Amino acid sequence: MNNKRQNMLSQKLSNRRLLVDLLALMFGLGAWIGVNGIYVQLPLLVNEAPEGWSLPAHMVIYNKWACDKYITYVLLAAGAISTFILAFLYDKTTVIFGNKHSTALLSLMFVTAIVGCTSSVLFMPYMRNYREIYLVSYLVGEGLSGFVPSLVALIQGVGGNPECLNNTKSGSNVELIPYYPEPRFSSQTFFIFIGTLLFLCFLAFLGLNNLSIAVGERVKHSANMETLPTDTRAPPSYKTNSGWAMSKQVYSYLLIMMGMVCFLGNGTLPSIQSYSCLPYGNVAYHLTVTLSSMAGPLAMCLGFVIKMPEVNFLSGLMVIVVALSSFVCYLAVESPTPPLQNTWLGEFLVVLSWILISGLIGFIKLGITTLFRPDPGRGLYYTGVATQIGSLIGAIITFVLVNHAKLFHSYSPCLLVAAN
Repeated sequence: MNNKRQNMLSQKLSNRRLLVDLLALMFGLGAWIGVNGIYVQLPLLVNEAPEGWSLPAHMVIYNKWACDKYITYVLLAAGAISTFILAFLYDKTTVIFGNKHSTALLSLMFVTAIVGCTSSVLFMPYMRNYREIYLVSYLVGEGLSGFVPSLVALIQGVGGNPECLNNTKSGSNVELIPYYPEPRFSSQTFFIFIGTLLFLCFLAFLGLNNLSIAVGERVKHSANMETLPTDTRAPPSYKTNSGWAMSKQVYSYLLIMMGMVCFLGNGTLPSIQSYSCLPYGNVAYHLTVTLSSMAGPLAMCLGFVIKMPEVNFLSGLMVIVVALSSFVCYLAVESPTPPLQNTWLGEFLVVLSWILISGLIGFIKLGITTLFRPDPGRGLYYTGVATQIGSLIGAIITFVLVNHAKLFHSYSPCLLVAAN
């Protein structure tokens, strides 16, 4: 049995060019690494930024920006340059309408967000120019765009939970302020590292287009397929003579499911993550951000070793995602005093919930994308559109709830200590 498995693995590897796998993986890595790199710094940035706990909601609204290799070159180059600049300007603020805002951070994140958001309707459809086996490599790379910065942020650390220091100047009223211990290295060093990776992703895309070994792995589209993966004139295909078939109902259902998971995973949940996690401590928030960002790509790696699930199985996973999302939203609404606060069980449950949500969303997105990959029409293009629509709606709704409806409230450990 072991010899048979080894032979199957050898056959799979001999039928592909590992260098092209690496180039596709690095290309995918460039999709979201800029945005994800900024997000995993939130446990450090959120305590200093003038927006405070609402900073994630401001950042998410910049991520929803609704095609051609030259545009991709420009996008990857712009992402690398903006991240390098961010390393030196991330803590700069300006006063707008009487309020301080992290103008440099939000403006430069807007550039990296364009790279990430166009990847759904540009980068991923572009991979249809290559053999199907390389799509999984691209998707794993896209998943690693969350895993790599999370791993580095985990090494960086947040220095531990805040200490409350006595800042009383005069009088009888005791004033306590939180002091956050320093991480192992600065956010500036972190952003320089991310910018370097984005530059390597630019070089990988250059190689994907020009190296003969990569060009040799491209596929020729038949006459009934669009000439460009982003050709908006081509009609949607549900049944074709190329052996791929999907009913119109399932086609639409999967697109709606993709929109829903992106509504939650890209729009809604990142905006309220600080409110659901920080009441359990800065360490719990740090572990949540980093480990949940790792869970998505690890789930996507399953595409290398298992057969993609059926629609019914994906539907079952979607039910679990909705249930867990409802739980973390409940914790966010209950901030600053959620249940099981100041207990190890509360910290464990909140971290575990976010890890499961991220992993399941990553697996569902991989499953839907793989089901659409053989579509000779515009399946991957419509998948990208559903991603953007779901993300945009989630971002707008949550931004209004956080910043205008004031549904969520921040937690300050020192205020509680002073009250006691």
